[in-house]
Amino acid sequence: MSFWTESSFEPRRSFRFRLASTNGLELSNTGRVPSWWNAKTVTKPSYSVSSSEYQLVNQKFKVPGVVTWDPVTIALADLGKSVEGLVKDLSTFGWNPNGGDDGLDKTRLQGETSDEIGKIRIEQFNGAGEVLETWTLEGAYISRVAFGNLDYGSDDIVEIQITVDYDYALLE
Repeated sequence: MSFWTESSFEPRRSFRFRLASTNGLELSNTGRVPSWWNAKTVTKPSYSVSSSEYQLVNQKFKVPGVVTWDPVTIALADLGKSVEGLVKDLSTFGWNPNGGDDGLDKTRLQGETSDEIGKIRIEQFNGAGEVLETWTLEGAYISRVAFGNLDYGSDDIVEIQITVDYDYALLE
């Protein structure tokens, strides 16, 4: 029997998700918010496993190696204050546009700021609003920000692309 004819089956939909972080980022006019409600898209965590090949006489064996977690990409709708909040949050990672020729924030070296934006949670829901799965990114930090493109031929909302690196992800 095909799942298309099963009335109790509900496939997971890509638009039913919520993105949140424990520290929150200043992405709205009201200041820090725990949920990134202006997130348009987010890639779910993925990983790859390296492999090593060993030869014993005339036989080759492949052995799994180290797990490497791939970065997560987030697309946000620019709501006006989004850019200022992101630039301010970059200072928590040691970047400071007024920090001298090297651009390095000296307070970070003294341990007065945080290296990460907290734990990022990606929650996926069903039609009834119940959480089906939650991915938690441990040790997450912003590794790349693209502030969007401008175009006279388009009236689309400016989209901010954020790349987040992390140590590992937990699935609940």
